[in-house]
Formats: sequence, C-alpha cells, structure tokens
Amino acid sequence: MESWYLVVCKPKQEERAKTNLQNQGIEAFYPKLTTERLVKGRRTVKQTALFPNYLFICLESKNGNFSAVKNTRGIGGFVSYGASYQLVPELIISQLKNERLHTIESKIPKMGDVMCVNNDSFSNIQAIYKEPDGDMRSILLINLLNQKIEVSIDNKDIAN
Repeated sequence: MESWYLVVCKPKQEERAKTNLQNQGIEAFYPKLTTERLVKGRRTVKQTALFPNYLFICLESKNGNFSAVKNTRGIGGFVSYGASYQLVPELIISQLKNERLHTIESKIPKMGDVMCVNNDSFSNIQAIYKEPDGDMRSILLINLLNQKIEVSIDNKDIAN
C-alpha cells in the first residue's frame, strides 16, 4: 500500500529534489503559490513553494526505497514523529493537488486606493490610484486647485 510522506528539502531546492525523485520513479509533489508584487517599480509575478523546504512523496509503506530518498540531491531527510516517518493523509494531498493556489499579494494597489507620492515634483502628496501605465508607471489622480488631475508617476515614487 502506498502512502504519502513529508520530507525536508535543502533551502530553495524543492524543484531540484522533486526532479531527482521523479527521475528515480518516485512520485513527488509540492504546491506552488503565485504572487504578484512591485519589485524596483516593476510588476513581477513569481511562483514560490506554498510550504518552503517541504516536499510530499509517495512510497510503498513496507517495500519503499526510503534510503534512496534520503540520499537524493536536494533532500535533507524525512520529517519524523517519534520513531516513525510523518504520514500525510491522502485527502490533504488530493485537496492540495486540486486547488488552484493562485493568490495575489496585496502589495499591488487597486483602483481607488489612497497613495502617497514622493518625488521631485510632489513631496508627500496624497493621490488616488487609477490604473497601471505600463510596467514601470501608474496613473494617479491628484487634487490640484480643487480639480482631480491625472498624472503618470514612476511606481518607485508611490507608497500605500
């Protein structure tokens, strides 16, 4: 009977460990999380492990090649509970595999958010976020002389 086990990977080597295990014919899995954020004023989308440094593997409970898993590049070892390796219920694995874990971080402003602008032209001026203007800039509404004026500003010059 096959069971799912939890293993610890070396830092940032989940994908390497997964590939090496799959090359040995061992089913391996780790859920990924997609995040979107502003980095140096640019919108970037990045996939990271939902559980950093952990990997789920499927092995035969009695005849599984546990020593091969422990000696695989990228693997640190099994997570154990007392003297036995940590089992993961099939229900949890199936839910993690079926879920589309795409969450967008709240660092990206949304229409109507109040922002603070701080650059050469405007110093600590409050503005309302309207929309992105390419990858590096955003369009904001600034209140000048009791009128809302659209201004395109570098993303690095605005903050929540």
